[in-house]
Amino acid sequence: MNLALNNMSLLEFQLLDDLGLLDSLVERYESGEHVTLSEDADKRAVDDLTAQAKSLSGDQAKLIRARRDQLRAEISAERSFERALSASRRELVTLLQMASVSNDPELLLSFDNEQLMDFILRGGMGLAVDEYIESQAKIREAVERAFAVIEPDFSFNAMPQLEQIQAQAVTSVFDDVILPDTQSAIRAALTSLSLQVPADIVTSELEERLKRSQGRQLTEVKTRISQYGRSITAAAAAAADLDHYLYTGPLDGLTRPFCKALVGKVVSGEQMRKLNNGQGLNVMTSCGGYNCRHTWSPVSEGFIQAADLDEATTADINRANARAKR
Repeated sequence: MNLALNNMSLLEFQLLDDLGLLDSLVERYESGEHVTLSEDADKRAVDDLTAQAKSLSGDQAKLIRARRDQLRAEISAERSFERALSASRRELVTLLQMASVSNDPELLLSFDNEQLMDFILRGGMGLAVDEYIESQAKIREAVERAFAVIEPDFSFNAMPQLEQIQAQAVTSVFDDVILPDTQSAIRAALTSLSLQVPADIVTSELEERLKRSQGRQLTEVKTRISQYGRSITAAAAAAADLDHYLYTGPLDGLTRPFCKALVGKVVSGEQMRKLNNGQGLNVMTSCGGYNCRHTWSPVSEGFIQAADLDEATTADINRANARAKR
């Protein structure tokens, strides 16, 4: 998420407040400083995981490096998608400008939702869809490398449900987040054009509306990109009969209290079902909640013993739940 404070959604303000960062960022913004959190947070997370891996050895170090590389793949996917979404927005605005000098507004207003969606996809949003699908492949590769540290002989090709997980991820991003906002904005613009509102005003308002919605969209997309990798991991763990998970990720100034109580600890499937991140999101696929940079790494009992990992207690689970922001 690109957190320039004058273009933030309510969800993003709440996230900053959850992390205890809102007051200091507002002070910096009021002093005239341009405030951006995303790239700094990503860099800190990658650097922290790199340092963690250097402090470890053997398979545990390999696992942390693999999770770092998965995070890098997710960050790359988020940034590529943001660029594609911006390009799509410009294409749509250009398309409406063309419609303003023709009879197309009335024709397009008669479209049903499916026809309008096809128009939007052909008008540039299809590029964002293609970019997202390509990014999914890179994230899956990173997940497979991380899983191979624990189960080197496991084959993801034997998991037919992966195609369904991929399709559901695309649907959750576009059908649930991107396209409804875009359809609403396009219909409003077409209505204005049909009422003879000057084209320059209509296109300006459309671009501004699409920009405003993009901040919230990117927050949702960032979360769902991470959920995709975690969903694949969870499916592979179930297929390999692994029921213990090491909570991996950065321990830095942006780490939620909920996550801080769990990083470096092994949680059983039963314990995980008792965890509550306080944000109404599934802990298995969302970890600490929106924009969380942590993930679950399935581990075998042999790996737990060989690496001398710390297994979570009931007190650890209760502590994490108590620290979750509600």
